[in-house]
Amino acid sequence: MLECIPGTVLKFNSSASEDCYSVISPLLTVTKGLTLSQVRALTGLEASTIQNWVKRGWVKNPEGKRYCEDQVVRIILINMMRGSMQMEQIAFLMSYINGSVEDRSDDILPDSELFNILCSIIYLCEETSVTDTEYLDSVIKKQVERVNITDERSRKKLETALRAMVLAILSTQIKAMAQEAFALLE
Repeated sequence: MLECIPGTVLKFNSSASEDCYSVISPLLTVTKGLTLSQVRALTGLEASTIQNWVKRGWVKNPEGKRYCEDQVVRIILINMMRGSMQMEQIAFLMSYINGSVEDRSDDILPDSELFNILCSIIYLCEETSVTDTEYLDSVIKKQVERVNITDERSRKKLETALRAMVLAILSTQIKAMAQEAFALLE
């Protein structure tokens, strides 16, 4: 069972499994964006890590020292995968789906929707084996069908990228479980 919303330190609630972003969005609405220390508290990341991602162009520069919805969700998405994927691979996946971090017109779907889809897939796949790729592919296909994407090429790109993302996130969870099991041997 998920303890935290993926990519954050917020407690997971199964009632939010279809819309994990609804747990985060009020924070952004009330504050009109988050400061670096608030993003750090939300994600558990070091400030230098977040700043490095901005510097490398993986996250758009904050405006007025505040991180808006797009930036916060992008940071969470990267954080979700970084435990088992190289940062360059994550950056490639993000640009594969949504093009330039500076240009939202080339996005297949907003990062907040991508975040919700990923969380839903992870929640639905929790009780099955990671190696059950037929089930994983069917869950991905159903989740993508919920999104209004009329271009078949974009739909296929999204499905392919989601598969890599979900497997990376699930492998991070498995790695953590293996480390916990190893700690019991000491």
